[in-house]
Amino acid sequence: MKKLLAAALLLLTAAGAQAQALPAEWNTPGAGNPLLPGYFADPTIKKFGDTYYIYATTDGTGNGYGPAQVWMSKDFVNWRNVTMNWPTTEVVWAPDVVQQPDGSYRYYYCTPCVIYVGESDSPTGPWTNRLGAPDAILVQDRFVHNAITLDPQLFVDDDGSEYLYFGTWGIYENFGCGVAKLAPDGKSFTDKKLILNTEIKDFFEAPFVFKKDGIYYFTYSSGSCHDHTYRVQYAISKEGPMGPYEYKGCILETNADGTIHGPGHHSVLIDGDDYYIVYHRHNNPHSIHGFHRQICIDKMEFDAEGNIKKVIPTHEGLIPESFKKQAKKNYIENLAYGAKVTASSYYDEWFKPEYATDDNNATLWRARQCHGEEWITIDLGKEQKFNQVWTQFEYTTFFYQYKIEISVDGINWTLYADKTQNTQQGSPMIDEGACKARYIRITVTDTQKNGHFPAIWNVKVYNATKRKNPKNLLPEVAIDEEALLAGYPWIHEKDIEPVEHLKTAEKGNKIVDINADDYAMGKALSLKEIKNRPGGTFSGDKNIVVEIKKGKYAFYFNGQQSLKSSFSLPKTMKYNAPYTITAWTLNPQVGNIETVAEFTERRNDLATIEFRQGRDRSNGLVAHNASFENSGAPRECLNGEGEWQHWVVTFDGYYERVYLNGQKIIEKNMFLMIRPEGRITLGASMDGGNKFSGYLHSLQFFDKSFTEADVQAAYAAPSSTNDKITFDGALDLQVRCLSPNLLSISVVDGNGERMESGLLNYRYAVTSFDKPKNSKGSKNSSKSPSNSTIDWSTIPSTNLSSLILSTDGKATQKCLVQVTDDSGQFSRILSADITIAADQFVHFGDKADKAADYIANKEGWDGVLANSDPQYAMSAQAVDGAIKLTSANANLNTRKEDNGIILYKELEGDFLVQTKVVALDGQAEHRTPAYNEGGLIVLDDSGNRGQEIIHIGVFPNYNCGNMLTHVRGYSRPQYPRGNGWNYDPYLQIERTGDIFTIRTSQDGKSWTDMPGSPINAPQLNGKKLKVGLYQTTYTDNKSWVSFDEFDLWENNNNQNTNNNK
Repeated sequence: MKKLLAAALLLLTAAGAQAQALPAEWNTPGAGNPLLPGYFADPTIKKFGDTYYIYATTDGTGNGYGPAQVWMSKDFVNWRNVTMNWPTTEVVWAPDVVQQPDGSYRYYYCTPCVIYVGESDSPTGPWTNRLGAPDAILVQDRFVHNAITLDPQLFVDDDGSEYLYFGTWGIYENFGCGVAKLAPDGKSFTDKKLILNTEIKDFFEAPFVFKKDGIYYFTYSSGSCHDHTYRVQYAISKEGPMGPYEYKGCILETNADGTIHGPGHHSVLIDGDDYYIVYHRHNNPHSIHGFHRQICIDKMEFDAEGNIKKVIPTHEGLIPESFKKQAKKNYIENLAYGAKVTASSYYDEWFKPEYATDDNNATLWRARQCHGEEWITIDLGKEQKFNQVWTQFEYTTFFYQYKIEISVDGINWTLYADKTQNTQQGSPMIDEGACKARYIRITVTDTQKNGHFPAIWNVKVYNATKRKNPKNLLPEVAIDEEALLAGYPWIHEKDIEPVEHLKTAEKGNKIVDINADDYAMGKALSLKEIKNRPGGTFSGDKNIVVEIKKGKYAFYFNGQQSLKSSFSLPKTMKYNAPYTITAWTLNPQVGNIETVAEFTERRNDLATIEFRQGRDRSNGLVAHNASFENSGAPRECLNGEGEWQHWVVTFDGYYERVYLNGQKIIEKNMFLMIRPEGRITLGASMDGGNKFSGYLHSLQFFDKSFTEADVQAAYAAPSSTNDKITFDGALDLQVRCLSPNLLSISVVDGNGERMESGLLNYRYAVTSFDKPKNSKGSKNSSKSPSNSTIDWSTIPSTNLSSLILSTDGKATQKCLVQVTDDSGQFSRILSADITIAADQFVHFGDKADKAADYIANKEGWDGVLANSDPQYAMSAQAVDGAIKLTSANANLNTRKEDNGIILYKELEGDFLVQTKVVALDGQAEHRTPAYNEGGLIVLDDSGNRGQEIIHIGVFPNYNCGNMLTHVRGYSRPQYPRGNGWNYDPYLQIERTGDIFTIRTSQDGKSWTDMPGSPINAPQLNGKKLKVGLYQTTYTDNKSWVSFDEFDLWENNNNQNTNNNK
């Protein structure tokens, strides 16, 4: 007799009403938690009529992306999932549905960070936005001051009054949860309030309020939704739904062995006198992001004083008391329960074939590969009659194509159901037909989404009768197909047809294959483009040099080049597709983040693949525009500085693994949403930032994963040469005057192109001289200092062929550069004289040498952008010899109304601006209030709606130090230098035509380009820009930054004298 709790709780197997001596473990057959098969989060459970509905976030797709859907059940055992027509936003988070007195329904949900409301005559839609326009918003962000808008939940009090609660990240000082009382029209509010986190301790998100015995229970989630700290806490009020509340404690948290992990974001089911908590927890094994969550149910109990007892989370789950008799009456044997299963393959021990017949929603069978046909065969033990096969596939909201065959002997097979052209999603998938067989084989032939594995939670086999038919227990629902297609036109379309995979496989799966050996000619070459062996090229605005470095031919990147492909990744790389990158790299000096290649031009979450070399602990090696999915290997990168390293990054649809010189160093599970759009970038990220400085011998990209054997073979493949190269060529200097005391000096080849060889080393010197009055700039009459006056041994060497140097401000300067090669066989001195014309620049400076209030009196500036509302606490003053900017409740993003304080000059044309940060709030303690930041800004706010911003600031938090940010539309790439509190205090922005070059310096003399610099912005041509200083905090914490030595030079485009020698 089976000793399983199983179906007596939820799944109704033959183990039915029997209790277990020991609590179920996560993978115990028949365990009732999770309640539902699949990945869902933030559940709200409701009962309308005789049917229960669970509205939830569709999870398991990156950051909770997915269509709106609902689970329904009449008996709390048999659940059906259907997709609804609305909402159609990219994310549909934390939905809640409330029935109105007139019988209609309202659907509340959020995207970051706004709330919408829909309406329908049915709890399953079709829905429309109640406010009219499809994108009309009910609650904007910060509608309640210091409540970040997210996670709506509606509470209806005894008198029919409706209160909407919402909030996230309520952990900051003076933050908390918002609550607003709805007006009778349900479209506006009559009152609102902030419930402070001093009342609801550690409030993070997910408020849910219910009332019992005159007490208002405010339950909510604390900790991080990504890990074990996520938990449920509560507070109570005896005064009203808007509080004040008294914190009571934690009622649900991660269990001892971690298999019930991060339980939270719940709702409460009241069934007669019984209370149940319906919540999500992380899947087993835990996903790296924590966004493969599953829905569970457990009992909630109270003590005599009305306090909520600690909830004991279980794997058993339960059926509410009022359903138990009906569940027993409805029971029909699942013939597949516990049956022996074999499979074409399985991923690993977490995803064994027998998990497909264990009636446990925590376990599933998953094949080893995510492409190609895979099957499982179920042995019923003997020939049996059956007429229904229920299959619950891994991703409920996407369709699977499959076929079911039956056999008496396991050799000869008959087709039972052909769903190889299926385009219907949902769960369960039910196939019917009376038969008698012992073996059932289910073959998954394809999936809707590229990179989804053939995978099944449960297979259930029934011999239904007229009296007992499990299909009749499922709620019937009529879906408006026209409305569904209008909301989700892709709902019945596949990402990729199998034939497309075959076409790519026929070409050997290589998409990128570049190799410096293709240019092995025994001499250094300067290339306009690099050929890609499978077809296409890479080219850019700067040449790339091929030379020999430590025994390998290599492409040399000096931190300036950015090459684009003439082709894109194929469609086969869409979504969660497998891939492999192999590369030989040598990085002479590892920076914080240096991008070797980025393979798409989309910055949506999880949409890109970026291979890097850097010391950043979290993002220095592989990036997917994500957080948990990114990887860094700072120790390995730094230990290999100056040496050749062989890298392999391979992803099979579930695990991404990184190998260095044949050894695995990183392994993590993840889910990606690749968008193979735009061109591939070499030597930088897609927008030209994070430039790579080093050598690349070869780079390959495959649309398949690598095995361990493949990795070893790639590492062992020949890559070295015995050729030798010495440098010999024409060199010259180009000198450009940036300001009266700043020069840009570049070493160029005979064609005037920047000398990009990594074999060369440079020492730079600048010294002034007096020009004879009768010389008129002639180099023959010039009495400039000679090379012999320079002690080159005192000047540090660099591999940069261009440098910014300060002068003493005199009009005539001599620039000298010593050039040598690694072999010591080449040495040359280059020189150039330059005369700086007196009228070349128009200067504006402010040293704050007298007290001033810039808002009241601009003191030579063109204006101050400062919100006068007291909550923004904005001021701009000259005080104690510094310009001090102060603000609160502001940011720098797409909405110009939210900008921090900005002190500016208006400019067109070329300029150079620089300043020094002399102090910022929290400097002494190395702890800034909130996200205090300040620096230089270039702002175009001429548009009617958005704005474009380039700003370089000081932001010590998270070890960022200096931070370059470029805001344009919804794009906001950020590039930290990674120097934390050792940030460079001197900041500089230079504009030359379309190019904005952003630099920092420790001493105001030697300048270094920021990661992400330069920025090409032709869209700013002809626009009057606001250029100056900014400060912001991104929270309500008032904070400040002080500046000194603000200087702005506008270039009159006069030509200076540049005499080369």
